[in-house]
Amino acid sequence: MKMIFCILQTSDRDNVAEALNKAGHQVTILPSTGAYFRRGNATMIAGVDDEKVESALQIIRDTVKDPDDPGQKRATLFVINVDQYHQV
Repeated sequence: MKMIFCILQTSDRDNVAEALNKAGHQVTILPSTGAYFRRGNATMIAGVDDEKVESALQIIRDTVKDPDDPGQKRATLFVINVDQYHQV
C-alpha cells in the first residue's frame, strides 16, 4: 500500500477529490498554506493499493491540467510506502 500526499491549489481541490472518489479512492483533505505568496492550498491524503497508484496519479494529473498553460505546475505529489495499515 502507498500513501499519496497531494498539495494542490484550493481551486483544484473539489475537482480532484470528486475524480478520485468516482474512481473508488477515499481522500482526506486538509487546508494548508504555502509558497512564497502564502496562497491557499489544500493537502489531500489518500491510501492507495500498490497496483492502483499510477491510475490515481494520472487522475490527479488529468484533473489539474490547465489547457491554456499545460506547462504550469499545479500540484506537488509525494508517494510514500505504508508498512502497516490499521482501521480501528
